[in-house]
Amino acid sequence: MPEKKLDSSTDIYRGELMIFSADDPIAFAKNATVEVTTEEIDISNKMMGDWSGSLPGKKSYTASSEALLTRKVGALSYDTLLKKQIAGELLDFFFGEAVAADKDNFGGTFEKDETKANFTGKVMITSLSITSEAGQIASCSVSFKGVGALKPVEPVPAQG
Repeated sequence: MPEKKLDSSTDIYRGELMIFSADDPIAFAKNATVEVTTEEIDISNKMMGDWSGSLPGKKSYTASSEALLTRKVGALSYDTLLKKQIAGELLDFFFGEAVAADKDNFGGTFEKDETKANFTGKVMITSLSITSEAGQIASCSVSFKGVGALKPVEPVPAQG
């Protein structure tokens, strides 16, 4: 079997992954993080000598994002997220690449790029905060906990 060559100019992501709820990205996000964890089930026993042993248990995921603070109505802004958190809403979750539908120097409209690999599921908001420092742009942070499975979605080639 021939050795597969990796190309750093095409095989590395440049940080264009975004978190969406339904069809809305987190407004003015600066970063997005998803972490998947697996619980360990201890199976250590006397027959294992000096070594411990584990089996994989339940899996879970969390997600978080930091964004510039906006109060824009109709955007997935701090105020919108706060209302959803207070209401106890479960949110549709999408983590993947975005495509600019309307782009200019000061923002734009972005849509989920479902032609690329992505992850979907349901999440609840577990924390939401605002940070404001003297002379700086205010920001907010949001953390989510997955409810159920995180589903990897294979890319769907664009119809052309």
